[in-house]
Amino acid sequence: MHSKLRYIIFSFIIFSFGPCLSKTLSGKDLELIITKWLEEKGQYSNIEILDGLKYPYCSDSDLIINDISTEFKLIKINCVGKNPWQFIVRNKKNARKISKSHSSLFKTFALKENLRSGTVIKADDLIELDKKSKNSVFITNKSDILGKKLKRHMNKGIAIQFNDIEEDWLIEKNSIVTIINNKSNITIKEAGIALENANFMDRLIVKNVKSGKILQVYAENEKKVIMHAKQF
Repeated sequence: MHSKLRYIIFSFIIFSFGPCLSKTLSGKDLELIITKWLEEKGQYSNIEILDGLKYPYCSDSDLIINDISTEFKLIKINCVGKNPWQFIVRNKKNARKISKSHSSLFKTFALKENLRSGTVIKADDLIELDKKSKNSVFITNKSDILGKKLKRHMNKGIAIQFNDIEEDWLIEKNSIVTIINNKSNITIKEAGIALENANFMDRLIVKNVKSGKILQVYAENEKKVIMHAKQF
């Protein structure tokens, strides 16, 4: 009888307080959810979300995840439940991948001729190579090379790796952006110039066009930066 009573009391406690333990989703929770979604799509996941980020809890049935870049580089997750919210994270597609196989054959690309740093790579500049390796990083998709600039002088016949080419940036240096500064119930918007490259939610330096002030901000999208990361 006492054992049964203890079971009833324990069950009541779990029922009453269990939901309180899951009233928010942390950055780490979102990271795991999006990573699982990417893996189900057969995509490599290389995302990082601050663990301190908090959103109202949202059930799986109310979560909608979309690729808004068509190349799985920008992932948007929406909650359509009682407390709707949305979040966008950048999936760094040029992250290093390590082959688990000792004998896997990779189709990669190399230059036909020597090219100087800063050269934009065209289809006519490339030849295909077959590589067998365990711990090297090679580009297997030609679209990841075409139109990109070389970071350094490169000789012909050498397999091109991701660290040989310029990265795609969400915000590029010298581009015009809108600076968003939320103060209490007032939102101030001013034009700025990005003084460095940045990816999603990276900290960067911008110059206020009107005042000339140099500001530290965070990249929200291709055209917008915010003064404080916690505002996103």
